[in-house]
Amino acid sequence: MLKLLFVSITLLLTGCSDNEGSKNNSSTNTLTKEEMEIEAPVQVEWNDLVPAEYQSEKIVAKYKDQLDKFEAEDYSPEAEALYKKINDELNNAPINKTLDNKHISLPGFIAPLSQHNGLITEFLLVPYFGACIHVPPPPINQTVFVKVADNNGIKIDDSYGAFWVSGSILLDGKTTDIGAAGYHIKNAVIEPYDE
Repeated sequence: MLKLLFVSITLLLTGCSDNEGSKNNSSTNTLTKEEMEIEAPVQVEWNDLVPAEYQSEKIVAKYKDQLDKFEAEDYSPEAEALYKKINDELNNAPINKTLDNKHISLPGFIAPLSQHNGLITEFLLVPYFGACIHVPPPPINQTVFVKVADNNGIKIDDSYGAFWVSGSILLDGKTTDIGAAGYHIKNAVIEPYDE
């Protein structure tokens, strides 16, 4: 059912997004061969959401001399301020701009945001279970804001497992009460994760 919905939405979007094709077909109301071909989502991994040139190790190395001044278990105000500064820089990691508007499929875990009739309709997709809820949120380039297609949400009791989320990934992130996302997938199609 979800795949049929996905095919219908993709056909609708494909037909609407090609202005030149729309002009050529306006009198016949038929789709061209190109419009009928549906691009399958490209499976991406979480490290694909990080730009190739970004290296978090360089941020930590930049503060090495300052870090060396503190013991491993130092909770002094000075140490805490330095740790916060480093974490803020790591959490604001850049997003991969080459992914903009690509049709992707990404596996991950759900951190619920909005519900409708007992179904999760908006959530943050994160790389590991419990992110944003039980532990500090991942960096923005490891968090995706997701809005489910046509409010076909996910059952709350199903939200503990991993899911495949497919759709066009956009670079307009969102800040929520539980974390900030660097990416956004609208009209997402959700399927249980199956290795």
